[in-house]
Amino acid sequence: MEGVAATMMVSAATLPTMMSLAAGPQAKVSTARVARKDASGAGRSVWAVLSWIAESIGYIYRYLREKVDAGERRRRLVGERDGSQQLLVGATKELGAAILREGISAPDFTGLLEAIGRAEARREAALADIAAAERLQSQEDARLGAQETALEAEWRACDGARAEADETLRPVTSESREIANRLAKVREKLAAIERDADDAATTLDGARRTAQLRHEASALSTELTALQAQAGRLESELVVLRERSASQRAAAADARSKLDGAISARRNAAGAMGAAIAGHSRERSEAERQAGELTEQLGKAAIQLRPELGSLRPLFQRIDRLKEAIAERSTAIAAVDQSLALYDQKRLLAGMGIVAGLVVAVAAVVWVILR
Repeated sequence: MEGVAATMMVSAATLPTMMSLAAGPQAKVSTARVARKDASGAGRSVWAVLSWIAESIGYIYRYLREKVDAGERRRRLVGERDGSQQLLVGATKELGAAILREGISAPDFTGLLEAIGRAEARREAALADIAAAERLQSQEDARLGAQETALEAEWRACDGARAEADETLRPVTSESREIANRLAKVREKLAAIERDADDAATTLDGARRTAQLRHEASALSTELTALQAQAGRLESELVVLRERSASQRAAAADARSKLDGAISARRNAAGAMGAAIAGHSRERSEAERQAGELTEQLGKAAIQLRPELGSLRPLFQRIDRLKEAIAERSTAIAAVDQSLALYDQKRLLAGMGIVAGLVVAVAAVVWVILR
């Protein structure tokens, strides 16, 4: 051991030190150490900057995610609170109805009980008015419906008679027109034959021709007489048929006017009765709404007084649970609202600035490449 120690001491003594080295080698060693220190410091600085950028950008996502989660939680809590409030209103009304059903009386309940009684009386009166109006509407509609049916049958009968008169008049009119045309032609032909006969009588050898023409004229005169008689008969018949058609047409128009009046009267009566029923329905709804509000007020008054009655204890317990649930949800909503206001504004703005800068840089690079 002593030999080994002596050997190590000799070796250490013979090793060169920094001060024993020449100026050139000593400077080289010092420069290499400083360069390594600067490189490691620069690397740490770049890594710190990159870490800060990544954390700033990640904070944007974390902020948005927390905001979305908080919004969903707030909506859920608000929905639960609103549901509990609706259940509380229902439980309060149920408590008021139970007080009315049990016949519980107290000095603080007197005014509310009287008001509820008046509202119920109004509701019952409105229901009775609605029933009476519906019965009257049914009776009036039946009466007007029967009247409308009878007038419609009368109009159909008058309109059928008018159509029948028109159908009877149409062929007679056509026949009269045809006879008038034939009569005009026969008169024209007869006049022409008589002229020819007069002309033939002035000639030396026209006796035979004149006799023949006179014979034809006599036959045409006979036919003309018959046609004139037939035309007169048709004219008389046309006068009668036209008067009857006009009478039937006027009767049909009058029946139609009465029918339209009955239809309008029935429609107006139905509208008036419907309006009356709607008014009574609104009055009933208003009375029911007022009775519900008064019953709820009675329940609230009972919550304040807390009458000692076994049948009401479960209702009071349920109301207390609902109030506790509403208070808990309101506290949780306030906590969520407070958490939404707590965030690192500087980190958020830094991240948004970095993202905006990256977007601008990428857009500039794309623009340079596409240009």
